Amino acid sequence: MGPLSGVRVVVTRPRAQAGRLVAALERHGAEVLLFPAIRIVGPADPARLRRAVSGLGRYDWVVFNSTNGVDLFFEALSEAGRDASALSGVRVACVGPVTARALERRGVRADVVPDRYVAEEVVSALVASHGPALAGARVLLPVAAAARPVLADGLAAAGADVDQVEAYRAVADTAGLAGLRRRLEAGEVDVITVASGLTAEYLVDAIGPDLGRAVVAVIGPVTAAAARRLGLPVAIEAKEYTAEGLVAAVVEHFAAERRGSGRV
Repeated sequence: MGPLSGVRVVVTRPRAQAGRLVAALERHGAEVLLFPAIRIVGPADPARLRRAVSGLGRYDWVVFNSTNGVDLFFEALSEAGRDASALSGVRVACVGPVTARALERRGVRADVVPDRYVAEEVVSALVASHGPALAGARVLLPVAAAARPVLADGLAAAGADVDQVEAYRAVADTAGLAGLRRRLEAGEVDVITVASGLTAEYLVDAIGPDLGRAVVAVIGPVTAAAARRLGLPVAIEAKEYTAEGLVAAVVEHFAAERRGSGRV
């Protein structure tokens, strides 16, 4: 028996990336239903990314804002016949410890990792630690097709010459969401986890904003704002913008709910 015993949680992450979140929820006793809302696919124009990784020597920084960006960047690097040594002499920054660990598994240690795991903090951390050196610096941003312009705009404002390159796309997984509406209508879902604004968008496109008695748990304020704009019932928001932080917020929510109802 764990603190989430009797709680049914839907995970909407892509299957290949859902493992940590599913395992953490199950460790706390939750019953987890996997309904992926998105699939990660390569860039629409892979030639741009290939050119970028082939010419890494002309960049001063590479900034990663997700593990997907890391994965697809290194896939392109491998296809170009290169490896992590191609980043020798190039400084690296990333959003949060999960992305940093993805780099470390490939033998690369990030030079800058902010304390808070949002794009705005990467800009602040880079300006604080390397502000004067950013003027005229060449920065490569391998990002999602629908990435917010926060990183590019912030670094450009600091004087950097920014090359934002599409490294991957997150596309709707309609097959993944098949059957979720039936579960919701039957009252068989307590929580739906949402880790990005795009996931929220695809979720609403597929099943609408009416989730019956289920509530939404989001990974941070940017996702929360996007989900609320779409009419989703956001009731749980992670304080730490990681899978572990999301699970902790879900545990806290149901602990408070049980205390309020007199159930321990």
